[in-house]
Amino acid sequence: MFRRTKVNAGVLAALGAMSIASAPAQAQQQTLERVEITGSSIKRVAAEGALPVQTVSKSEIARSGATSVVELIQKLPAMQGGITEGDAIGGGGGGAAEASIHNLNGDRTLVLLNGRRIVGEAGGSVDINMLPLSAIERVEVLTDGASAIYGSDAVAGVVNFITAQNSQAGGLELSLTKPQKAGAKERGFALSKGFGDLDKDGVNVLMAASFDRRDSLYASQRDFSKSGIIKFGLSGKNYLFFNGSPRSIPGNVNMPDGTYGNPYEAANGVCPPSHVDVEGDCYFDYASTVMGFPTRDRTNLMANLAIKANPDTTLHLDTYYSKTRTRASIAAVPGELSIDPNGPLGSYLSQVGWNPADGNATVSYRAMDLGGRTAIYKRESYGFWFGADGRIADWDYKASVGYQKTHYREFNQGYPFGIAFNDLMASGLWNPFVLPGNQSPAAIAAAKSILTDGYYDGEISTLKSVDAKVSRDLFQLGGGAAALAVGLNYNEDAVSSQPSATAMGLGGPNGDDSRFGDASAAIPYSATRKSMGLFTELVAPVTKALELSAAMRYDDYKNIDSALNGKLSFRYQPMRSLLVRGSVGTGFRAPTLRQLYRPLQTFGVTAKPYTCTQEMLDIATSLGAECRIGNVQYDVKTGGVPSIQPEKSKQASLGLRFEPNDQLSMGADLWWVGIKDTFGSVDEPEAFGNAAKYANLWTTYNDPVTGKTYLAYNSSTTNLGKQFVSGIDFDIVGRNETPIGPLQTQLRATYILREARQLLTGGTYYSTLADNNPSVGEVAFRWKGTLGNTLRMGNWAHTLNLNFQSGYQDFPAEVYELDASGAIVAADTVRLKIKSYYTVDWQTAFSFNKALTLTVGVKNLFDKDPPLSLRSDGAHMLGFDYRYYSPLGRTWQAKLNLSF
Repeated sequence: MFRRTKVNAGVLAALGAMSIASAPAQAQQQTLERVEITGSSIKRVAAEGALPVQTVSKSEIARSGATSVVELIQKLPAMQGGITEGDAIGGGGGGAAEASIHNLNGDRTLVLLNGRRIVGEAGGSVDINMLPLSAIERVEVLTDGASAIYGSDAVAGVVNFITAQNSQAGGLELSLTKPQKAGAKERGFALSKGFGDLDKDGVNVLMAASFDRRDSLYASQRDFSKSGIIKFGLSGKNYLFFNGSPRSIPGNVNMPDGTYGNPYEAANGVCPPSHVDVEGDCYFDYASTVMGFPTRDRTNLMANLAIKANPDTTLHLDTYYSKTRTRASIAAVPGELSIDPNGPLGSYLSQVGWNPADGNATVSYRAMDLGGRTAIYKRESYGFWFGADGRIADWDYKASVGYQKTHYREFNQGYPFGIAFNDLMASGLWNPFVLPGNQSPAAIAAAKSILTDGYYDGEISTLKSVDAKVSRDLFQLGGGAAALAVGLNYNEDAVSSQPSATAMGLGGPNGDDSRFGDASAAIPYSATRKSMGLFTELVAPVTKALELSAAMRYDDYKNIDSALNGKLSFRYQPMRSLLVRGSVGTGFRAPTLRQLYRPLQTFGVTAKPYTCTQEMLDIATSLGAECRIGNVQYDVKTGGVPSIQPEKSKQASLGLRFEPNDQLSMGADLWWVGIKDTFGSVDEPEAFGNAAKYANLWTTYNDPVTGKTYLAYNSSTTNLGKQFVSGIDFDIVGRNETPIGPLQTQLRATYILREARQLLTGGTYYSTLADNNPSVGEVAFRWKGTLGNTLRMGNWAHTLNLNFQSGYQDFPAEVYELDASGAIVAADTVRLKIKSYYTVDWQTAFSFNKALTLTVGVKNLFDKDPPLSLRSDGAHMLGFDYRYYSPLGRTWQAKLNLSF
């Protein structure tokens, strides 16, 4: 079977992955070469195997309307979860975006480029921004856990991006994408060219370059996200939701009774502009000032060289370079100031009844006159592989050695030094009790002189790798030759953090200062992780209808752990139109370098404010700390835990494909994943709502400005317990000849059957299935899918895509019930029901000739806003859930392609 050179195209259509519909129905036979299929190490004819692989072809990528790898991957129904670009806006994402299969997150999804592992930050997940869409020939998504083949971080599956091979084609692409409303305009440029025919000339060179830029979108530019003050109706009642901050402008005085006193409110009887009175205290509407989607500049270069050394040996040099710059802005810097009641600002304290006998007052303040806080995230990555593949005697072989590096840097704007700013305020020059725009020119000049603008933090991650494998036919069975593959991998991950003096708390004029509003004391560290893997795979075509496969892998992570994992699978084809397949296997995932070795350090503040409970107060007292006053954000610390244990997993899949004729192809794969000793941190609402239950997750924070020690939350990764996820992946393709041209319809969908996880070993199971569970803080959508229709009419091609995902229960939110006059009458807690969400995309392509094509289209044709969500954790924009819905609205796009 493995040496066949001809396969009936109709059978391939029945057994192929999602891109099979592009095969013409009238094609009868075609010559196919032996290739390596994602999910196996054995070369064979490119037909469907025993494991479920979804393939997205070049033409399918074009019809999707996606303008980047990030957008393409997030559109696939099998992809849920993981870090998104929106997380850059105060959510800790740093401008990265991940591929996450079946909501199992980016760390468990292995990302490959032409079958080779791509460097992840600190040995973790890969930022897929580094991959240029224009250079991708196809994407293969293995949706079954494949640790036995690829290594420990393929628990969820594999995404393999494959570029053109031995191509002489050239291409130029110009693109423009513009929302109908303001913001987020994007333009792009891509150029590629291949030279030489490997078979005729003995050499081939392929080069590709692309650049794209996206403008900013501010939350205020969309009605659904312009404010954290949200009024809505539910079950015949009117409610007010507000997620604000007590760090106000003018500042709030922290009173001894746990309330806030605001001198502006005391003098004027109302809270300052952009603030809301919450039970007598003034809270700032920070969400009205943040970005809704970050800016991004992205440059990608790729070059591949192949040399035919002899008829059985090909040498390769593959390289890439990527540079991404993401800019995100959030509200002006908040923090606490210590004010002497006998100093120049003492009169403001007396307005709110502060007793000088109580000593210095702590004032929660926001420095609006310094502008918003801006983070600029720069990622620069490059890599190269030297390799060879070919055939020696009866063995196919492939070997490579590679080196990759990614350099992450964060630059800040809008933060003054904390101690220096407090000194400036204590001098009386800067007044924290006046409205924005009322500081004197001298005060502004003095404040700007103590800004920390510039480089803040960074990290360098590298990956050295050696890969080698061989395969051959062994003996004949009833269905063909049994084949064996053996191989080895050696990987060396390294990370080196590079915090600035400011990040380490050593900045400022005296070398002892950090940013105002936090007590960053980052501790630089370096770590290395060496791992070796040995694997073998056997494929046995027992009969012409039945093929059995077995794989085994041994991984050894130095000073961490080792494991032996395996996979058994079958492929049964009782007739040309029907295929049944299945697999069972085990997996193993080692902790990342950050999860193991990063020192415990401050990591910002909680996503939402919390009020100190009695359980929190008891823990604070036991730690020699105090709770913060009022409803306020708490400091967060995180770090590595050397004692953390690897995750262990089990996977199973069962699927079928059926093609009764050339016009219809359908398939479904049932999958199941179970993971033990899962990595993670307890979600904030769960920890703050059950403080005593998670007593080991609390620590302290020393405020360098006020000198006080506060209770802080420790979000370090730990082993949480077990997690189970199961579902079904569907795809159906139909082809019809209509009176005006051929019509192709394609449905892809994923249906999640079960999702359950523990937050403590042996503890309660929580589910995120159709539920933004407050104990977990994320959603697994029951349904997610796309329905695409393409009608070809001569030189015209019209595509209509329907994107859909099911609804869910929103995060529980504390709200206020309003009477008919809009006055608050009672506090309440509600959970919105988010309805199913549908958007429609349209595009039309016209080919002037074989070389020139113009494509115009519109995404979100009916300009559908994201559904209202009262989510408050994660990134800082409110009113919708940025992780699952785009804020862009109706978006026009145009693309010009020239082939040469």
